[in-house]
Amino acid sequence: YQRRVHGDCHEMSLIPELHNFIGGAFVPPRSNLYLDNINPATGDVISRVARSAASDVDDAVQAARRAFPAWRNTAPAARAHILETAASLIQSRLAELALAESNDTGKPLQLSSSLDIPRAVANLRFFAGAILHSQSGTYEMIDPPSINFSLRQPVGVAALIVPWNLPLYQLTWKVAPALACGNTVVCKPSELTPTTANMLADILREAGLPAGVYNVVHGLGPEAGQALTEHRLVRLVSFTGGTATGVRVGRTCADTFKKTSLELGGKNSAIVFADCDFEKTIEQCSRSGFLNSGQVCLCCSRILVQRPLFERFLQAYVAKVGSIVVGDPLDSNTQMGSVISADHLKKIESYIERARAEGGTVHCGGGRAPIPAGSRCSRGYFIQPTVVSGLAPSHSCSMEEVFGPFVTVHPFDTEEEAIEMANMVQYGLCASVWTNNMKVGHRVARALDVGSVWVNCWLRRDLRVPFGGQKDSGLGREGGEFSIDFFTELKNVCIALEP
Repeated sequence: YQRRVHGDCHEMSLIPELHNFIGGAFVPPRSNLYLDNINPATGDVISRVARSAASDVDDAVQAARRAFPAWRNTAPAARAHILETAASLIQSRLAELALAESNDTGKPLQLSSSLDIPRAVANLRFFAGAILHSQSGTYEMIDPPSINFSLRQPVGVAALIVPWNLPLYQLTWKVAPALACGNTVVCKPSELTPTTANMLADILREAGLPAGVYNVVHGLGPEAGQALTEHRLVRLVSFTGGTATGVRVGRTCADTFKKTSLELGGKNSAIVFADCDFEKTIEQCSRSGFLNSGQVCLCCSRILVQRPLFERFLQAYVAKVGSIVVGDPLDSNTQMGSVISADHLKKIESYIERARAEGGTVHCGGGRAPIPAGSRCSRGYFIQPTVVSGLAPSHSCSMEEVFGPFVTVHPFDTEEEAIEMANMVQYGLCASVWTNNMKVGHRVARALDVGSVWVNCWLRRDLRVPFGGQKDSGLGREGGEFSIDFFTELKNVCIALEP
């Protein structure tokens, strides 16, 4: 805790400090510098988080390096047992973790309780099982008589960098396979949402994870993040975040030949054909545009609607979006909470103003959400869910990643035109297709330049399938066996069998 001075009075502030977790213990940053962690729904400082520098990062990497030999030689079943135990501990603390996630992100408590924390449990359990069923091949040679077999071995110290929109969800998506495969990790959560990374440290320690296997350094990307990605003892980097930052991470990793996975931005299209299941499509396109205040890389924020259905779709969609309840994340009636920060709120507002100024029609939303004065959330960063039409599909509001509750709607005539419109963006993360004609669904799915396509659904996530993007949406694939591949190195051993 920190002591604050108010006039002639000295009082103890109830603002906790979040320290780094290095070598099995929570330690303050060497500089003793901290950043304010603000609850975006209230505008209040809820903690102060370590502002780490290169020296703190080196401490964490060295701790991970020291722990690596013993952890890599720990039996997979023992590693799996620790992950299973951690999953059970997360499940038992769901309410506590969900509240912490809601306070850090401003998302509704019901969302963090039903999506974020259960997915963290699923991530740990999935990879605890996957590592027990991982296989490698053998290859017999007749002339000369020999046998080859492959060893799948951990890479070493892994840097795991996660964003602010789904903190524990994304962190466990990386931590679980990394640890299951025998790597040690240094994690860098967003400075905007640091809390659950430290809570996971406590949970993993209680589950029996040896000291130094899981480490956390907090701080700013250009400081702690840069030092982590350029550290020569780090052999692998898994990064999820914005494309501009991903470019810098990729360049840094290339200098030292690190294994690298980059899951970056998206500007995803929902393609709605006239023969779709109308009510289901309206419901799911509303969800895919505004889940987590539109702050999900997989959100479909540009909707392409076949012209015979366009006016009917737009009217029903606007009515549906206009009914979304925006408010206090702790209120069970709230469907959409705040956005992550004051700066992000201003960014979203700038796109709304640009859309208005350049010929777009704002059908609903278009400004800050009315939060009652004097309420808990009166100083929070709330904006109304916004739907815009009348812009060209090539307009910047339809091409650039806004990452907020802002959706543009555009008409198309033919299947070929829809594909061209969907592929014209620089990103290639995902898309959804809505049609009752499965021949059309198959054709369009094949033609889209994206990493994932959902047909007549959205965000159905099977943890076995590959996940990642094309074009400016990233590099590499994670999920299931693809995560096992990424977090290991394959070594071939050839043994001569001559007498």
